[in-house]
This record gives sequence, structure tokens and C-alpha cells, in this order.
Amino acid sequence: MTDCKCSFAATMIREDYACEKARMVTRRSGPDIACSSEDASRLCMDVLEKFKEVGLSAFDAEDDLLKTPHSVYVKIQYGGLLGLTRDVMHAPANHVENIFQSIGQAVKHYHSLEEIPCQNYVQTMKKFKVGRKRR
Repeated sequence: MTDCKCSFAATMIREDYACEKARMVTRRSGPDIACSSEDASRLCMDVLEKFKEVGLSAFDAEDDLLKTPHSVYVKIQYGGLLGLTRDVMHAPANHVENIFQSIGQAVKHYHSLEEIPCQNYVQTMKKFKVGRKRR
């Protein structure tokens, strides 16, 4: 079984969101989430990069862990996934039941990763409240 990096691990460690490809692992630093599929891991990594591309500019920030507050990255991840899921699942949601399914539906609906309108999710990123448990 593969042990790929999960781009959205933070959303699942807190058990806010879920994914069919995720599996809990233990690393030196503690509990973590791994992806059971190299292809899924790569697709999610690409989606996160697209989220960061539009999100960082919306927050007037740069992709620098030393300069950009962690909360900005959290808003981009959570808000981006939430916006994407609402868009392709056509239902109001405050929770993502299956990250991989949402991303797969978006790629299918928009015919390619490049066509996903991530700019449309900026407001959801900006409105996302960091710090409280979302259940």
C-alpha cells in the first residue's frame, strides 16, 4: 500500500472533513493522514496549488510559511474545499464528506483541472472562520 502525502491532512486530522482515500498513520511528529493513491495525492496537490494561487492573492499574501500567517493557509484549504463541494454537489454544506469525490466531480464537471473556477471560491475562503470546531 502506498503512503503518499495528503494535501488536505489538516482538515481530516481535526475530523472536520473526510476522504475515501485517507488513512490514518503515525509519524514521529504524531498522527497524520496519508493518501492511499498516488494519483489521488497528485490531483489533490494540484487542486491545492490552484486554491493557493487565487487565495493567496485574495489575502494579499505570498506563499512563504515565514511571512504568511497559518490562518491564511487554513482558510484557503477549508474554504476552497467547501466552495468546490458546494459548487459541484449543488447543496449547501458546512462539511465535506468526501474530498476525493468532490474533486473528482469537479474535474468531471469542468472537463479538466485547469477549468475548475477556483476564483469563485475566494469568498468562501475569506468567510471561513478559523479556530472553532465545525461539525
